[in-house]
Amino acid sequence: MNWTSLLQPKPTVDSLVKGHFFVIKFTPDAIAKEVFNLGIGFIEEGSEAIRFKLAHSSLQGFACIYGKNAVQGLRLLLQSISTALNTVGYSFPPSSQVAYTTLMPVKGLSIETVLNSLYRDYVHMDHFQENKKSKASILNTVDLRKGLKQNLKSINKTEYYQEKEIFLKSDIDSGNIALDLPIWRPQQENSLFGSEHLFASVVSADYIEKNALSFNLDYLGCSNIQNACLLTGREAKAGLFIYRPSLNERVTKEVVDIIDNHIEKSLYTLERLRQKEGYNIEIEVFYSEEDVYDKVAAFVT
Repeated sequence: MNWTSLLQPKPTVDSLVKGHFFVIKFTPDAIAKEVFNLGIGFIEEGSEAIRFKLAHSSLQGFACIYGKNAVQGLRLLLQSISTALNTVGYSFPPSSQVAYTTLMPVKGLSIETVLNSLYRDYVHMDHFQENKKSKASILNTVDLRKGLKQNLKSINKTEYYQEKEIFLKSDIDSGNIALDLPIWRPQQENSLFGSEHLFASVVSADYIEKNALSFNLDYLGCSNIQNACLLTGREAKAGLFIYRPSLNERVTKEVVDIIDNHIEKSLYTLERLRQKEGYNIEIEVFYSEEDVYDKVAAFVT
């Protein structure tokens, strides 16, 4: 028997599965405008049924940016997407935060092969855990704030730490604006100590992905402090304290330069408020989490 007969025959063009695919995109925050790919959909030629693959198995990358509570909401959204694709189809995403890209042609050996290949190319959430194990450890904003809470507890200053959003009345309309301010003390009438508002944001810049860096620096950090300053006035005591990673296996010199440039651009508006408009804002960048904790302790004392 000729051994070449054991080889699998190459598929012909006619035997390939053909159709169109689309990427399922998710925008958690319209202001920050970061976009995550949640999955892939595929419609086979001559069929209306949608086959899809969603990022159910691992959402560690998303949890790293937004925290574990946000992941629970994302899991519910993924269930809604699955139901929508099985019922109303491609034309109607289940939420304004979800969008489908235009249909693009694709072909492959099988539907499963097509989905798996596209999923590897477009959806990167599932790759997070594997990459994390092979790199130096990450100090994200969630973990930085957990450490901050414990540090404030050790010096009996936990009353300054806020895990929930702060709501301040807007001057533009009659509504309230929700602000993420982990350090908060409201204005105290007739007090000899700290009669004005005191607040600060603590964020990490230990991110390689541009979207994650932007969300933490621009939104969680600068945007929240800017809005809080404008709503409480120039007499308020404000602070923005940033952890910047040092060089390591994961954070190369090129990455550090990108982070430093982003920090500088992000701080422009706050620096202008401080220098030109007279707002009382302390802004500092630290290279160790212990220095961040020490600064916050001094800030609230």
